[in-house]
Amino acid sequence: MIFDLGQITSHFDIKIKGVIHVGAFVGEELLAYRSLGLTNTLLFEPQKHLYEIVSNKCLADERVFNVALGSHPHTAEMYISHTEGGVENGSGASSSLYRPKKHLTEHPQVKFNTKEEVRVECLDHFLEDNNIGTSGYNFLNIDVQGYELEVLAGAIKFLPQVDMAIIEVNRDEVYENCPMVGEIDQLMNIHGLGRAHTFWQSESWGDALYVRT
Repeated sequence: MIFDLGQITSHFDIKIKGVIHVGAFVGEELLAYRSLGLTNTLLFEPQKHLYEIVSNKCLADERVFNVALGSHPHTAEMYISHTEGGVENGSGASSSLYRPKKHLTEHPQVKFNTKEEVRVECLDHFLEDNNIGTSGYNFLNIDVQGYELEVLAGAIKFLPQVDMAIIEVNRDEVYENCPMVGEIDQLMNIHGLGRAHTFWQSESWGDALYVRT
């Protein structure tokens, strides 16, 4: 995680009650959440082999679901990323429901040789259908390689209770037709969340911190 959660929660005087993390990869943020005393964590990871890795790491109150999130329920083909050296070197981390575009030239070591059919659900509907109460969750982390706006569009009921969010954002087409950071800003602003800081990891993409204003 590029942001120090302890520092930013202290700076903005926000207490995180629970986490919804979309795009878990191998669950590397679990240790950061636990360091703040958080185990009230819901994670979503559509890639089957990564889901199994995260599942084996979860403690009693940490739950992971083998599903992608978006604006409407459907099945879709995910472009699976491969990096030499396996998951330890980030293989699978760049997988997306959008076709890779500038990613191919910005990160040429990452290949997209295979696809995987995944199930896509709306966060709002998924929580309701699985009888998961949302009052204990006020932090949202979305890292889904260009599909972030789709995830947010399916979480409209949940967003009003979010006090802080970390969202991967783009200022170029890293993936075909992926939304730009201004579109993410617009939706978040509607729900009372403003972009407080952006850490650009390349000329095209980075991670944005949103805080309730």
